[in-house]
This record gives sequence, C-alpha cells and structure tokens, in this order.
Amino acid sequence: MQTQQKTPTPRFCHQLTVIVATIFLAGFTATLIQYRKLPATIPVLQSFTSDHAQFGPKIAIFYLPFIALMLFLLLHYLEMKAAYPVMRRNKPPLSHSQRQNGIMTFCLIKNSILLYFTYSLFNDLSIALGRDRILQQWHAYLFLFLLCGIFSMGIVRGILLNKKR
Repeated sequence: MQTQQKTPTPRFCHQLTVIVATIFLAGFTATLIQYRKLPATIPVLQSFTSDHAQFGPKIAIFYLPFIALMLFLLLHYLEMKAAYPVMRRNKPPLSHSQRQNGIMTFCLIKNSILLYFTYSLFNDLSIALGRDRILQQWHAYLFLFLLCGIFSMGIVRGILLNKKR
C-alpha cells in the first residue's frame, strides 16, 4: 500500500489565522465588556437602506459570533482535511501542489469570513450603543466580490496545476 505524506500548511496560513483569530477574540471581548450597557432590545436585522427592520433581545448580539465561529471551525477542518491525500476512483490522488492550493484557498476563505463577521459584530455593537453605522451597503458587496475572487483564483490555480501535471 503506497502512502503519501501529509502536505504541510504554509506558514503564512498559520500567521494569518492567528492574527484574524486575535481580532475576532478582541471583538468578542469588547462585546462582552459592553454587554451591560446595551439596551434591552437591539436591532438584529437591518435593511440595506440603514433602516432597522427588526429588534430582538440583547443576547442576539452573540448570534453572529456563534455563526462565525462555527463557519470558521468547519472551514478549518476542511483546510486540515485537504492536507491529506485521498484515493479517488479512476483518478490519481492530488499532487502536493494541488493539495497546498486547496489549503491556501480554504485558509483565505475562512479568515476572510471571520474578519467580515467580526467587522459586522463591531457594527452591531456600535448601532446597539446608539452610534453611527460603520458597515455600509457596499461593504457587503465588496466582501462577496472578495470571496468570489478568492474562490475563482483557487479554481483557476487548481486547473493550471492539473494541466502542469
């Protein structure tokens, strides 16, 4: 039985993950510190026109970080899973460079998502405390464009690596 070695995660991914996780923890800590100052009901759903569409209990401010953490952990698991060779039917296993491309793509996507959710958390916290909105409509579109760009670059790079092989 022929076994291949696990592909190491690039050091850049570890450093980026530590930086983004630190920013997320800072945002979560700031939310915990400010929790007592929040009103009983806070805006939990906003339209793109900056109107508050729905209000909810102040515990709802923790829904977004919880979803962000679950997405981050799922994508981190998939990033680790991409490091191991998988036997595929009628196809050879992915090469080291193809697996490293998958690792980099998952790393960039998971950290981008966590960073955007942290930014959204700061926005929700500032609105709940009566300050101006920092997250504008075009930020969401920019984030989606960034995610599509990362995903597309990962696919194109994977195709180019497959042709090179």
